[in-house]
Amino acid sequence: MQKLYMIGNTHFDPVWLWKWDEAMASIRATFRSALDRMKEDENFIYSFATPPVFEWIKNTDPEMFSEIKARIQEGRWELAEAWWVQPDCYGASGESYVRQGLYGQKYLLENFGKYSDGMFQIDSFGHNPQLPQILSKSHIKYYSFVRPEKQHFSLEKPMFWWIGIDGSQILTYRATECYAKTVDDSVKVQPNKEDDLMIVYGVTDHGGAPTKKLIAEINECEDAVFSSVSDFFKSQEEKCTYQVEGDLLTGDFGPYSNYLKIKQMNRKAEFAAQNAEISSVIAGRYDKKTMESCWRDILFNQFHDILGGASIKEAYFDAENLFGRAITTANEMMHFNLQKVTKDIKTVGKNPDTIWNLAVWNLNGSPYEDYIEAEIQWAHEFDWYDKGIALEDEDGNRYPCQVIAAKAVIPRFRSRFVFKAEIPAAGYKMFKVVQTGEELVKNEVNPNHIITEQLDIYFSEETGCIESVYDKASGEKLSDRLIVPACYYDDGDTWCFNIKEYDKRRIPLAPGETQVVEAGDLRTIIKRTYRYNESKIDLYYTFYMDTRFFDVSYRVNWNEKHYALKLESLRKENEHIVSIPYGKIQRGEIGADVPTSGWVKSDGISFMTDGMFSYNMRDKVLGFTVLRSPIFGDLRLSELDYDEEFDMMSQGISEGKIRVDFTGGEAKETQNFLNPPVVICESNHDGVLPCENSYYSVSGGSVFIGTVKQCEYDDCDVVRLVETDGKACEAKLTVRNNEYMISMKPFEIKTLKVNEAAVEEIFMTEELQ
Repeated sequence: MQKLYMIGNTHFDPVWLWKWDEAMASIRATFRSALDRMKEDENFIYSFATPPVFEWIKNTDPEMFSEIKARIQEGRWELAEAWWVQPDCYGASGESYVRQGLYGQKYLLENFGKYSDGMFQIDSFGHNPQLPQILSKSHIKYYSFVRPEKQHFSLEKPMFWWIGIDGSQILTYRATECYAKTVDDSVKVQPNKEDDLMIVYGVTDHGGAPTKKLIAEINECEDAVFSSVSDFFKSQEEKCTYQVEGDLLTGDFGPYSNYLKIKQMNRKAEFAAQNAEISSVIAGRYDKKTMESCWRDILFNQFHDILGGASIKEAYFDAENLFGRAITTANEMMHFNLQKVTKDIKTVGKNPDTIWNLAVWNLNGSPYEDYIEAEIQWAHEFDWYDKGIALEDEDGNRYPCQVIAAKAVIPRFRSRFVFKAEIPAAGYKMFKVVQTGEELVKNEVNPNHIITEQLDIYFSEETGCIESVYDKASGEKLSDRLIVPACYYDDGDTWCFNIKEYDKRRIPLAPGETQVVEAGDLRTIIKRTYRYNESKIDLYYTFYMDTRFFDVSYRVNWNEKHYALKLESLRKENEHIVSIPYGKIQRGEIGADVPTSGWVKSDGISFMTDGMFSYNMRDKVLGFTVLRSPIFGDLRLSELDYDEEFDMMSQGISEGKIRVDFTGGEAKETQNFLNPPVVICESNHDGVLPCENSYYSVSGGSVFIGTVKQCEYDDCDVVRLVETDGKACEAKLTVRNNEYMISMKPFEIKTLKVNEAAVEEIFMTEELQ
């Protein structure tokens, strides 16, 4: 006989169509009701665990918090969610999903004495296929979700073993028709009439505990039992043989493309926090409390309705401030740490011949060999200067520089310049600044035909876009049309519940002015302007003289309603490889937008982006979504009056950049593109540290360092390695000149605790395995 496991729950959005302060008042009332139901019925079990929400209660009603702790200890209140929040499961970095488990489980252990063995992801917009590995290495055995629903993703049965890209598996259940008014309403829509079912009952979104009426009905139903999520999974674990591989994507694609500003801020905050951590380890002073506070702010903002752009406009004032707090705090820590070390580095320059030195810090786990911008001050400390500049390292090697426009418009007051150098992994290199006295010259450039040492690029005079790219040496055609702006009518609500994809009729943007912004020996920048109705997009193409990649920065002033803006590139095939958090997968033709974690590779060419987190691939056209402009919080339950005033998304200025890489770079290259070196302008001084140093590095296979931090429970280093190409390999990890050989499986994420004696693999929750 089919058994119904009844899960009392509140799906609670701490931010959505309301702000967090309103939600805090609501959840206090909800918890009071849940606790009262426990007093009234000894069988009733309540499942809920969101650490920041618990913190609200702890700070506003300590007595209630104590009551909750007591119910958890007796097993009446289940800790059903192991992460900090129920996040958007694509828009964040791989490291963020590790931290969701690290800080979520740490909070539960510290406050309630136990971990959660499950993750209750009722409302998130899809689930990336590295999650089975991340979850299982964080003591999480069970995973529950609702989206994607059956119309978007077909399943033979609601319970299955979800297989991740590394082969990890986690027992998973898709719940259907949660929070129905009656037991019968829930049961009659279930897809499976034979197997035992998990029925989630209660109230959703704004709060509200299970009602007395529904609890009484469950008591009368002979097939139903009050249960925890964990007990349901345990009862089914040995019965389940069904397996599902790959990512679980919803067709309601709006959250993948909504409000890209908040997604950009999230990525900046992630890098800022990790830069603060590795610099703290290098400097030998690690403030765990402050670092955890930064991560708590970041992780809260990854809640699916915040990062998914599904909240009201007013909520983003708070979200942006929260990211701002995390970024500012982390950047302050990083600069304190780096300058603490830099003061002890022996500079290349010496008095009186040298005025300035540059300490260039690379905080990524891979060597950085790319272009770097720096700016230095002349007046009033030194003579005013506006001529050529070069750099020299300790061995006397000279690095040419191209002087570019300074950020302040005061001639000869400061100099800004760009140069190319190799900076060691997780380390630094010191240079001295040389005044060459050479006059600055702007080269003659044909903006429709750019020739570098590696590439031959042709622009269309009619459209203003890149028409073709050739290999300079062989003459081989590398690509047709690239980075073409176009817009599409988008009548979707915030989530795109009411449409399957944007209107297919492509609307080209009208080309406008062309300007040569820079034309030097190291790089050339061409600006092209496009317009549509009341909107304008400026594209800045940056071509480097000796690389097989170029960058395109965009600045959009958008004033359209219900339109999506894309940057499109013509490809040879629909099949492509796309990044996911801490991994990659293969996809084919796709009409509606789908998520990317930072790069897409097609025909051997990689497209890396800092501000576009969704794309489609239709008819061999790769289209990155720059923005979409729906109404904030539009659920479209009735006919829309288009003449009314609404808060529209993505109005005004949006900025970002994309790299087109003909070498096919992936994770390491994207990390270096998005997290460039930190430059410190340093006066001459002696020091005990060498002019060049690397503290952490890894070599062998396609392995990169995901993060370096201090262990939460002692002073040892924690280094996370990630295999990114799906191939087993032996990697050599170097930590402060100590070398360790590490075996890596395909797509493995390996967390290591490092001390002078040994390296030990640990859980992502940072205790020994």
